[in-house]
Amino acid sequence: MSWNLAIPSAVLAALLVAGGVAALRTGWVMPWQRRWVHRPRLFGWAMVTVAGSAAFQASTALIAPRGIGAVAQGAALGLLLAGMILLTLSQRPAPAA
Repeated sequence: MSWNLAIPSAVLAALLVAGGVAALRTGWVMPWQRRWVHRPRLFGWAMVTVAGSAAFQASTALIAPRGIGAVAQGAALGLLLAGMILLTLSQRPAPAA
């Protein structure tokens, strides 16, 4: 991966972390997502997980050797999948207690 892809990935990860921390601390969700998000704290954790995946994938693509890089890319993909599952769960109403 070249720096042309790594730098935008890092910027995307920073923006996702900022949105995730805002959702975790205050329950604030971006206006275009408010209609679908029913659990803002879970949504915040999902955004932080997706941001971690983007940062991990970009950093391993730049730094890791070829053999280890494939394993690291698979781990980043698993982290991204976990974030997507959390995003899906955050769009469902909380279960009744």
